[in-house]
Amino acid sequence: MQVLIINLVRSTERLAFQQKQFARLGLSFQRLNAVSVDEISEEAYQRLGFGWQRPLRKVEVACFLSHQKAWEIVVQTNAPALILEDDAVLASHVPQLLEDIEHHNFKDIDLINFEVRSRKKIISKTPVYSFANSQTNLFELYQDRTGAAGYILYPSGAQKLLDKLETSAPAIADGFIFSHYGLNSLQAEPAAVIQEDQLAAYGLVPEEQFESVIGRSEHHKPVYASAAEKRKFKTRRLAGQWAMACRYVQVMFKAQKRFIALDKNKFKQV
Repeated sequence: MQVLIINLVRSTERLAFQQKQFARLGLSFQRLNAVSVDEISEEAYQRLGFGWQRPLRKVEVACFLSHQKAWEIVVQTNAPALILEDDAVLASHVPQLLEDIEHHNFKDIDLINFEVRSRKKIISKTPVYSFANSQTNLFELYQDRTGAAGYILYPSGAQKLLDKLETSAPAIADGFIFSHYGLNSLQAEPAAVIQEDQLAAYGLVPEEQFESVIGRSEHHKPVYASAAEKRKFKTRRLAGQWAMACRYVQVMFKAQKRFIALDKNKFKQV
């Protein structure tokens, strides 16, 4: 399976980290040149950054466009890819898990999420697939709210995301992906990917040792140009929350909301 790592030209330390990590795992990857904020004109920023539930920072627009490039590659190659941000830390069982997934040859799946990120997800009550070799269960993923650092995307899923972009504005990458309820998505457990800024939260390092180049949005407080603009974005936000609530009602009898397990022993090399 092709592996695409989104990496800024200037982030040479991140690239070196990934080269070392992949050598240890016995995997190879293709570097995908990330979109830099320097490549986004003010005109483009005004056009792309103000159509979501809050104003996007330029760095978030750049991150979204970088993921979009990865989706386009998946469509062009007509082959699934593991898409990673360059601060993704991989568990030791990822090579076997990728092999299991390739051998299974999914025909009706659009996306498989490998990541865990300190928030509960809405998944099926029981696994829909179990792989003995990698000791991994795959659950139906009905609702995710954060994290796009590690996911397998199939050509069908990539096309659905690109089609959505024809009628929807860019958003933070994970928000855009997981608000597309037409995607047939799965969640891997135990999680196979975690971002560096989450290592401390899961007890994998004594304290946070990494700073994200992209910048995380969980605690970002937007600045609005006017009260009218704030009301406009608040209306969009409420619409998004309503869509999430409706989604939960649709699946509540076959779903559970919980944290995804992570096996610390599989991240011993961190």
